[in-house]
Amino acid sequence: MQPTVPIDVDEESGIWRTDGLPMVYLPRHFLVNNHLAVEAALGREAYRDILRAATAKSAIEWCEAQVRGKGLDPEATFRHYFQRLSQRGWGQFSIDMLDTVGRRGSISLRNSIFALEAGQQPGQRVCYMFEGFVTGAFSFLLGIADPTAVACEETYCACDGQHDHCRFDFEAKL
Repeated sequence: MQPTVPIDVDEESGIWRTDGLPMVYLPRHFLVNNHLAVEAALGREAYRDILRAATAKSAIEWCEAQVRGKGLDPEATFRHYFQRLSQRGWGQFSIDMLDTVGRRGSISLRNSIFALEAGQQPGQRVCYMFEGFVTGAFSFLLGIADPTAVACEETYCACDGQHDHCRFDFEAKL
């Protein structure tokens, strides 16, 4: 299957863009090896906190850009965000449950780049980077200015040897 994400290349600068945003194409192992090096240097919990803030901010910025560029409503933008992540090679995301009234949901992820690179590691959850993706997109959907008001946890991971996919449960704390 060929990528379904449109890639526009500026002939003068060489900058790649998708959905109007600059993109970088790089080998999966490059990204994962850098991720693991920072985790080792900072410790998993400290790095997890940093990633959650940075990736939540990035998710919100992406969603806002899509509203400006495509005119999608918030829920369509939320769904489009996870579709685009799936199309860009992070893994295949599926929204299993989305309850905006109850302010909670769950997302499954198959073929996560982090789980695939980690292999089998019983008891481990290695896809925590995606928690910030979820908190940012969900805070955007609900119109919550502070993404820390959304809790998200990777409840299980494909690398744990017990599951064939990862799962993220989330809810707004307000």
